[in-house]
Amino acid sequence: MQIKDLEAFEHVPFLVWVKDEDWRYLWGNRAICDLAGENVVGKLDSELVWKANAEALVKNDREVLETGKTDFVHEVVDHSEHGKATLSVCKWVDELDGKKLVFGISFVIPG
Repeated sequence: MQIKDLEAFEHVPFLVWVKDEDWRYLWGNRAICDLAGENVVGKLDSELVWKANAEALVKNDREVLETGKTDFVHEVVDHSEHGKATLSVCKWVDELDGKKLVFGISFVIPG
């Protein structure tokens, strides 16, 4: 897969992203950027509005990348206009431009 292949996910109503081995966002669709209140590409979780949650997010990313096992979790993030959001998340390892990276898709659990 190449980064241009991700364009199909730009307008889906789910948060879709890819992180590299340094946990930096290589790609994020409109929904995750809207949740963050800014473009997430090139940034770490610790540089975004949910920086208080960064350690937990990266811990799970690391486990997925190290084990290669798909994981389904609930994660809580702080975000700009709505306080905290609980996300239903699926993370997995796949290749992008020849590198194994962490991919994710999630949605905000209403409540």
